Amino acid sequence: MTKISRKNFKHFVPIEVRWGEMDALGHVNNTVFYRYSEDGRIDYIDLIAGSDPSRRGTGPILADLRCSFLQQLRFPASVEIATRTRAIGRSSLKVEQALFYAGKNQPIAAYEAVVVWFDYRSQASVPVPEDVRQRIRDAEVVPPEE
Repeated sequence: MTKISRKNFKHFVPIEVRWGEMDALGHVNNTVFYRYSEDGRIDYIDLIAGSDPSRRGTGPILADLRCSFLQQLRFPASVEIATRTRAIGRSSLKVEQALFYAGKNQPIAAYEAVVVWFDYRSQASVPVPEDVRQRIRDAEVVPPEE
């Protein structure tokens, strides 16, 4: 996983930690971190692909997701999930995410995901459309590898 820096992200989704997200040990349960990732990823996909890319029969599908837990998170807290595309391949995106306390620089968790552009009819990967590639380029602080 690459070193996470808040300045490399432009896309942030605010999240309020809820009491019910804690486990018996008094910190936010690890499964909740994946929901936070989903919140950020879905909002980011809406930005780069439109709110309903599946209407064309193709769109993104999550192929892999990894999370490194860097510190504990407890209620109450205001956090932000940051999302960016680190690399654009022929038919996939390498997506990087980080969870930060609101306005703070040190990450709580770091994520790596692979999102594949997928044809839902043929059940096969397809090239990432050029208009989506351009929206990604336009949306990033750090240009993605291509």
